[in-house]
Amino acid sequence: MDFNPKEEIERLKKLVNYHNNLYYNLDNPILSDTQYDELYKQLKDLEEKYPQFRTKNSPTQRVGGKASGLFSPVVHAVPMMSLDNSYSADDIREWHARAAKLLGRADFKMVVEAKIDGISCSLTYQNGQLVTAASRGDGKTGEDITPNVLTVKDIPHTLNNAPSTPLEIRGEIYLEKKDLQILNEKQRLLGENIFANTRNAAAGSLRQKDASVTAQRPLKFFAHSFGAGDIAADSFSGFISLCRQWGFAVGPVRLETASLEEVISFYNQFNNTRHNLPFDVDGLVVKVDSFEWQRVLGNTAKSPRWAIAFKYPAEQATTTVKDIVFSVGRSGVITPVAELEPVPCAGVIISNATLHNFDEIKRLGVRVGDQVIIERAGEVIPKVIKVAQSIGTQEVIPPVQCPSCGGTVYKEEAEVGYYCINPACPAQIRARILHFASRGAMDIEGLGENVVDQLLEKKYITNFTDIYRLTFLHLLSLENFKDKKAQNLLDAIEASKHRTLARLLFAVGIAFVGAKTAELLADRFRTLDALMNASLEELQAIPEVGQAVSKSVYDFMRDPKARQQLEELRQAGLNFTQPQKQISSNIFEGKTLVFTGELTTMTRTQAELKAKEYGGKTSGSVSKKTAYVVAGADAGSKLKKAQELGVAVLTEQEFLDLIAAAGK
Repeated sequence: MDFNPKEEIERLKKLVNYHNNLYYNLDNPILSDTQYDELYKQLKDLEEKYPQFRTKNSPTQRVGGKASGLFSPVVHAVPMMSLDNSYSADDIREWHARAAKLLGRADFKMVVEAKIDGISCSLTYQNGQLVTAASRGDGKTGEDITPNVLTVKDIPHTLNNAPSTPLEIRGEIYLEKKDLQILNEKQRLLGENIFANTRNAAAGSLRQKDASVTAQRPLKFFAHSFGAGDIAADSFSGFISLCRQWGFAVGPVRLETASLEEVISFYNQFNNTRHNLPFDVDGLVVKVDSFEWQRVLGNTAKSPRWAIAFKYPAEQATTTVKDIVFSVGRSGVITPVAELEPVPCAGVIISNATLHNFDEIKRLGVRVGDQVIIERAGEVIPKVIKVAQSIGTQEVIPPVQCPSCGGTVYKEEAEVGYYCINPACPAQIRARILHFASRGAMDIEGLGENVVDQLLEKKYITNFTDIYRLTFLHLLSLENFKDKKAQNLLDAIEASKHRTLARLLFAVGIAFVGAKTAELLADRFRTLDALMNASLEELQAIPEVGQAVSKSVYDFMRDPKARQQLEELRQAGLNFTQPQKQISSNIFEGKTLVFTGELTTMTRTQAELKAKEYGGKTSGSVSKKTAYVVAGADAGSKLKKAQELGVAVLTEQEFLDLIAAAGK
């Protein structure tokens, strides 16, 4: 059939409008941002190629959704435009080159901020008093959501030293990740819909007819744009300074530079730390700083030319469930896994995603054949978070026999997990060996899934202790192994014997003992023998180790099979001691530090460990005995108490500067 551009444009317009309605008006998107952007780009490219078929009502000529009718309409004094998106350094370079050509110079200053995944909101103040709050809507007309926005605690009702003339501030209303978990748990208990992400939760919370419902949701706000009014600033960076003076929270991530390469470098570096922030970030926003140059650059029909979104690869995607299989882990727990039509997500191709447990399958209503939304954050295993279209027919039934060994499957009445109770189950043995050799445990490079499968098939190993009995001849008999590869693996096995006690405790698979707990145990007892002989009371006395963990460690160290395995590892020459940490400067010796707010270069746990490395102690509460409070973004009551007590307050950078000055 011949290609008909007019029909294809009309088809794409209907499709984009359909997804716009789901996203903006129903708060229920079924496409990831990247998938939507690709669909939108197809339409835009066709309209540019065949402009005779482009119409004024095309979604490429307007912003997002429309006012829903639930709230009164508000006409924006200045249109609330959406940003063009870019996903690569080449896209950003093209944007910069276009701006430089229009300005006649390439040395213009830019401001880079984190792109918070929330809901755009316009706030209008008269004589410093908040009089109207409006959603973006279609960019020209939004919805009056003033009663709901008045419940957002960090939106000031009265501005400090603000001009008396009307002033419009724009920003993002958002929900923190931890608050989404709490909210979804409440929704689950009430039998209500579960929110797929923080953006949907913020939208659903704002668009409530009853403002008291919104008041129960811990929404927050960052100011990020100037709408209209007279202000004493000639640049965006100057405007942000005024926002702080007026009492607004502003984004904690910011770079000011005239170097495009510095922007690109910042984008790459920030990708490694953005998941440590308390809120979801899907990219950066790059803006020309000067208001005068912004006016020179102007706008397209729907987007400013002086700003662009520099987005990261999608972390959500929509795909089809081909099958649901059962995976048996090292503890015997049986996990349902969705086999998917391969789909790009967060920079990789995803073909499998966890469904966690069978209660989760029931809650989601997932069937084989359904279209689902998957999510991947950082290096986290992909998971199914929502059914986008329920078109499957095959229900998922929990197994009565282990899919690996055919043994009995057991389920505690009060628990959600199904377990294979056969300790000789091949799948459990395989998983325990792979865990033992993994990077966070004994870090045996070259001992991956394919090699372990061959070793098990040939019966060269039956558990992780057999790794240390492997010979050169064993390895040469494996597929694709020659002298060098065999010797490299033997060298890696030999090197693993010198790992710390903490690594070993994590590797042997004690229930409830992760890498951090293993480190605590190793630092406390120093040798495996001391830990093996520790009483239950001694284990319970460690502040960070709970009752369940203490009992698990105590029982493991007295289990005859576990003790036999540990003895075999001893005979193989593995290290059973924890080295004393070398501290070059005890700058925090005898001092207690409290960390509060959100840190940007490290997690709070990492910061606390760093303080301890330099002789300090950490606490979760502030008192007169506290030496320093290290305050990150959005520091709250702890910072206030420190100021009241006269406790020294450090920024994150000042804390790092102290460490750097110590010369470690």
